[in-house]
Amino acid sequence: MNRGLRSLRRAPAFTISAILTLALGIAAVGSMFAIVHGVLLAPLPYGEPDRLVSLRLQTAERGDMLQPPALYFTYRRHATQLIDLGFYRTGNANIRSRDTDAAPERITATWLTASMVPLLQVAPLLGRSFTADEEQPGGPTTALLSEAEWRTRFGAAPDVLGKILMVNDVPREIVGVMPAHFAFPSADTRVWLSARLPTDAVVGEFLYSAVGRLNTGANAAQAEQELTALLPRMASAFPRLETGGATTTWLADVRPMPVVQPLRDTFTADIAQTLWILAAAAAGVLLVAWANVTNLMLIRAEARQNELAVRASLGAGRLRIATHFLGESFWLGAIAGALALLVVHVAMHALLAFAPADIPRLSELNVGLAATGFIAFVSLISAGLCAAVPALRLRRTNLSERLRDGARGESVGQSRQRLRMGIAALQIALALVVSLGSALLLRSAQRLSEVHPGFDARDVTVLWTLLPFARFDDTATVAFHARLVEQVRALPSVTAAGLVFQVPLTTPWRQQESFRAAGNARAASMPVNVTSDGYFSAMGIPHLAGRDFRTTDGLASDELILSRQAALALFDDPVGSTAIGRQVQLATGGPMHTVVGVVGDVRDEHLGTTPVAVVYRPQSVPRDAVVEPGARHAMALVVKSTLAPETLVPAIRRIVRDLDPTVPIFNVTTMHEVMRASTARLSLTLTLITTAAAITLLLGAVGLYGVMAYMVALRRREFGVRVALGATSNHIARLVAKRGLALTVGGIAAGLVLYALAAPFLQAFLYGVTPTDPTTLGTTTGLLASIAALASWLPARRAARIDPAVALRAE
Repeated sequence: MNRGLRSLRRAPAFTISAILTLALGIAAVGSMFAIVHGVLLAPLPYGEPDRLVSLRLQTAERGDMLQPPALYFTYRRHATQLIDLGFYRTGNANIRSRDTDAAPERITATWLTASMVPLLQVAPLLGRSFTADEEQPGGPTTALLSEAEWRTRFGAAPDVLGKILMVNDVPREIVGVMPAHFAFPSADTRVWLSARLPTDAVVGEFLYSAVGRLNTGANAAQAEQELTALLPRMASAFPRLETGGATTTWLADVRPMPVVQPLRDTFTADIAQTLWILAAAAAGVLLVAWANVTNLMLIRAEARQNELAVRASLGAGRLRIATHFLGESFWLGAIAGALALLVVHVAMHALLAFAPADIPRLSELNVGLAATGFIAFVSLISAGLCAAVPALRLRRTNLSERLRDGARGESVGQSRQRLRMGIAALQIALALVVSLGSALLLRSAQRLSEVHPGFDARDVTVLWTLLPFARFDDTATVAFHARLVEQVRALPSVTAAGLVFQVPLTTPWRQQESFRAAGNARAASMPVNVTSDGYFSAMGIPHLAGRDFRTTDGLASDELILSRQAALALFDDPVGSTAIGRQVQLATGGPMHTVVGVVGDVRDEHLGTTPVAVVYRPQSVPRDAVVEPGARHAMALVVKSTLAPETLVPAIRRIVRDLDPTVPIFNVTTMHEVMRASTARLSLTLTLITTAAAITLLLGAVGLYGVMAYMVALRRREFGVRVALGATSNHIARLVAKRGLALTVGGIAAGLVLYALAAPFLQAFLYGVTPTDPTTLGTTTGLLASIAALASWLPARRAARIDPAVALRAE
């Protein structure tokens, strides 16, 4: 081993090049393994996680939809494929300690049924979980703290149990503290609250997600089949919808279907395909690095054949010589692996700091035992590859003949040249595949940046407020919001202001309803957003027909505003003018509403998705609380102003504090930041795959240059003879360049074949461009060919300058 290290120290250029190349490749694939393992492969931090499944409803029109408590009771009573079931929902809450006068803090909270913590089989760090009594209406109000909240707010006090935490101005007794690894459903949850499920015989509150644990011997498909058969039983036990109409009619119109899948797959479904594509790109970097080092090893092995022949003549056997190469390879792999491990640690810290917060299981990422073991394994494979190349070259070489023919030692067989050139062509092929993927993502990002979202983001600031449920009924909530908007509009430089329940490009639709145009039997299921007057003006959403909502200030309202797509769906009116004044009925037998306006379509969910039909209703007191939803306590204030947010926001905070000092303002942002955040995951993917493309291009160019330069060195005597016999410098340069061109064309052809196999997997990530886009293919291929031409031109230029006298004298 020490002899191998000394040998490497005598060739610093080779050693540094090989180590850095291997370290780049190992670090790339090691980083992606740490991410893929942490997000997709590692078991969830719950008991027997393989038996945990998510339960959801899905429809052909709406896609996934949240579930009502009626399903919770139905499944628990009748499902046999599930041992247990839990419902949960996540939202925002205002919390403060009861014994302080500090302003409330907005946090992420999750409401759980009492069955959820035992279902996940995670024991509290302190205290207990919820009981069945605590999920009953009128039961005790309790809370569980996350370990982080316990340590930061209560200083990890062991006597925290029994203390009172004010949540939305409701006193809740702290009954337990959950350990840090209980990041359910996500790591930003700081408090868990006991869910209060209604016990009346109606289907409503479509707010919940569900988790179940499969019975012994059951699988997801069997559970899904059973839950589908249980939907009619829900209609029997809960015959009426909260919004009016019969449950059986709703089931027939909407046709919801239960979907059961492993819980881990549910958490990672949106990111899995992206991570596998990035892992493939990282594997491409490693393969190019291996190819580069393989060529370096081939060159080094051939250059040392005289040395090896001398050793053999002095009695060294092939095994001993091979052991020497193994020692060198061990040091190369070990040093490269250690450097790669350091790079992976830095990469993970950077990812945790700068990655989008919506990446699932992000807080669980670390360079743990699995990632370290994987890096060690890849380093071992790399060392084996480094040892195998010279060993194979040694096995095929007659060292004694090599020593006798030392004068002709620089001649190289065609088979050896073809091997090196084949490896260089493989580097070019892999570089082309990764570069094409990067270029297509770049084109997609460019196309997305050109998409008009349906609103004007300039000078728009967004601030969220959450009113305590305990002190604000529907009338007080609407009155507070009306006064808030009125006073904000009076601020200097504020040109428009309004309220909205769901800000475009932030979260999936939370609420959808079925609507029918009066006199039309056809129902259309559409998302419902809650706004105030002034919202459309603040966002620059055009009014196509009609007017805005009137200021309600605590009054009930039957007005609706439709998007262009909603007017088309309900009235076959693409312009919207004929929809004004028409009647729309909510659900079957629900209340009637009057259409007072039609506005332009907005890309609410994602810039890459087409606008959907949306119904806007005003923030108002419901006319009938039994069949209409109440006023929204959590609303976003949208303000258009020429003032910078740093000046505008403090003024709005003073207004809110004067109206009610217990109401917090949180999630302050601008619509430009919202738009940027909506494409953050694409930006991260683009950054990573572009980095991989740059590395593969660099390594590919270096590999091609190395092969061509070594070929020139080996043929130095031949070129000298050609020049002595009358060949011109241009002729010599063309000989070398022709070889480089043939190698480049072969690599590009192989790369296009590989890309054709990979192209179908890229389609899901592209917007406004196809995998076969001729501009992208041509530009990227031309760029790669130019880089390869430069890598071939430099050795060709050197060959053209060979002095025949010097070349022949050296021989």
